[in-house]
Amino acid sequence: MGRHDGEIGELLRFAASMVPSEVRGADLLDYLDLEEWELVLQLLGESDGNTWQTPRFWALLAEAATQMDQDEAWYQWRCVESIQGVLRVELTLSVDAEPLRARGERPLWDVTGRQQRVAALWIESKPVLNPGERATARLRPFVPPAWAHLIRGDMITLHGRSPGTAKIIERVPPRP
Repeated sequence: MGRHDGEIGELLRFAASMVPSEVRGADLLDYLDLEEWELVLQLLGESDGNTWQTPRFWALLAEAATQMDQDEAWYQWRCVESIQGVLRVELTLSVDAEPLRARGERPLWDVTGRQQRVAALWIESKPVLNPGERATARLRPFVPPAWAHLIRGDMITLHGRSPGTAKIIERVPPRP
């Protein structure tokens, strides 16, 4: 970092100013004052709530991560979620499935019993989901309106070389 510390600090302070006071912890302000940019970025990236997190908030974090030579993929993902909405599932791979990478996959899903749709996948808790395993995952549909009918508790089917099933556990609609 070095010569960019001031700019990174500005990005993170601006992002922190967007966090509602009831969500923002005192430790965040302390870490900002101490210029602990990695900790600030981590805390901001883990902030609770979906209604106040705007695309701009996530874009600021993505830019700060880039300036700090850190992976900005999570912040980019959340930026799109802040526009399209959040879709989280409990994913279970079939025992005969191939291992599934946590990121970079764009498999087909049966969302209606007749219609297959593409959604990017982000497995939250592990780098690879092995056959027969279960994990919480996030889906980012390519065509969000085709998934709008899904509600908590619905089941969808994962197709391809890593088949499985997923139960909808959280759905936050897109911003108006």
